[in-house]
Amino acid sequence: MDAKEAKKKANRVLIAGLLSNFSVGILYTWSNIKDAIEYTMVPGTNERMYAAWDIADLNWPYSVGGMVFAAILIFAGTLQDKIGPKKVMLMGIVMVGLGTIVSGLVVKSPLAFIIAFGVVVGAGIGFVYACPRPAAMKWFHPSKKGMINGVVVAGFGLGAVWLGPLQVYFLESVGLSLTQTLMVLGGLILAIGIPCALNVVDPPKGYVPPVPEGYDPSKSKVATNSPSVALSTTAKTPQAWTLLVIYAFMCSAGALVISNATDLMRIQTGGAESQYAAIVAGILVFMVPLTAVSNATGRASGGILSDKIGRKQAYFIMHAIAALNMLGFYFLYTTPTLVVIGIILACVTYGTTLSITPSIVADYFGLKNYGANYGLVYYGWGLSLIIGPQISQMAKGATGNYDFAFLAAVVLIAISAILVATLKQPKFTPEQIVAE
Repeated sequence: MDAKEAKKKANRVLIAGLLSNFSVGILYTWSNIKDAIEYTMVPGTNERMYAAWDIADLNWPYSVGGMVFAAILIFAGTLQDKIGPKKVMLMGIVMVGLGTIVSGLVVKSPLAFIIAFGVVVGAGIGFVYACPRPAAMKWFHPSKKGMINGVVVAGFGLGAVWLGPLQVYFLESVGLSLTQTLMVLGGLILAIGIPCALNVVDPPKGYVPPVPEGYDPSKSKVATNSPSVALSTTAKTPQAWTLLVIYAFMCSAGALVISNATDLMRIQTGGAESQYAAIVAGILVFMVPLTAVSNATGRASGGILSDKIGRKQAYFIMHAIAALNMLGFYFLYTTPTLVVIGIILACVTYGTTLSITPSIVADYFGLKNYGANYGLVYYGWGLSLIIGPQISQMAKGATGNYDFAFLAAVVLIAISAILVATLKQPKFTPEQIVAE
């Protein structure tokens, strides 16, 4: 394979990986779905259409979906390491598309919806998400790991850019029910995702990525020749478990904001009787796309930044911004403009964590068993989707606002920053290293 053909195939895999993640980003539209369940009324009455749902339970599909997503990733990663990404991704796309359709059919039953959306869709997302990064990283030079991770995972964050507005359009402009809306979206997920999955493939055996022009290894801030180790070896290192906890604690703040974006805007600005009520009503439709773009921006820029200044340095900067931002929510953010700024910062710092961390995993444990190794660390992200959203629901249920959740997030971010300071490159014996 000549350099021109290799570059063309590498870019095709990268774009297909981004778009496949883009097609399954429905988890990040939960704020819209939750609002539809909570606030839709039976026509001509004051009764909630989905009265079987208790308000305190509204974040469970999101939390379960995230945890199943993370839990399945280690299996999906191991599977794609063995049989390649294409088949695993196709299975995942089908699960997400059909799971979304079934979710629409059972939306009046909380338990059935949690199974369809939380378990089936969550598992499907895990099968899709496990594959594009390791495939794309194998096509590009190791010095590009952060950038490749950032671009591919940005697609998942951007999924809400098309899914979120479509949900609002179908529900409010077209007048479709939530059932009909989810069924249409499920079909669209299948139509977009399947062609993309077919183009995500590993390079042929013996392929060596071309060295970028002007590359000077002496100036690199990141590891470029990391030996690969098996999952069993990775699981015995303190670095793997430290990264898992960093994921759980740091991402909790972002998950708190993303899962409650529209409601957070209402509560922070004073509710329906505030002076900002009319403005807030006009911008709520933009909240989910705003979180998606901010999330994706963080994912793309975080990977590139960490390539330039180093993983830990990038981590520290984002931890500082995230903690100050949560304090801003507690003390300052009471106007629509300030709340929008706070949401953007929360989602950007959340997104950077989701590109810096997988790059560290590749630096520390290599690419041969990357899918399985990252799957282990990714459990932490799944825990963040329980910690952040559940703290926020408990805070709101007890006090009517999210203030306690913001302070809890600051504590978790501080602990995560301390753990980042302890990170260092692991060392392995020749017997532990797996041949590429």
